[in-house]
Amino acid sequence: MSEQPATPPADLPLVAFDLIGVLAEPSWREIHGAPDRERWHRLRIGAIDEDAFWDRDAAAAYRACLRLRTDRLALVSRVRARGHRIALATNFASAWLAVIRARIGDAGLVDHWVCSGELGVAKPNPRFWAHLRGLASAVVVVDDQRDNIEAARVAGLTGVWALPGGDLEARLLAALAPGAPGPADRSPAR
Repeated sequence: MSEQPATPPADLPLVAFDLIGVLAEPSWREIHGAPDRERWHRLRIGAIDEDAFWDRDAAAAYRACLRLRTDRLALVSRVRARGHRIALATNFASAWLAVIRARIGDAGLVDHWVCSGELGVAKPNPRFWAHLRGLASAVVVVDDQRDNIEAARVAGLTGVWALPGGDLEARLLAALAPGAPGPADRSPAR
């Protein structure tokens, strides 16, 4: 009789990765230059479409240079192999999300796509975190913006800061370890 692989515990935290700055690059700001912050906010919550944000040449340039980080996708795969469900939780225009979905493909890597442009609310708004919280009883958020990490913690989620140049995998595994302090027990992982 062959041995069946162990079923992962149902209570494993959902791991929610930010997109730009964590799993993908570059930021639209590197294409656009000096942004109109109000127009960006309206785009990222789906209140305007991309044509109202910038011209077609800038849109095409951004789509052409938008790329996934293979090192971080490998990390996502390793976390998934440990039994965790994966969410992509991003402040991103819905028009750009199709590019990312196509580039990630049908590998079954992402269980939940949580995009501000589709939700109508952006991080660090508590309603964004409430949506994530509705997906799982425990959520670990990986983000490159410290304000988002702090807001996630206040909302009852665990935050892991994707510090540029830091060992993200070690930080994330520490946050996922059995008995790791919860969001109310510690400040954001640094």
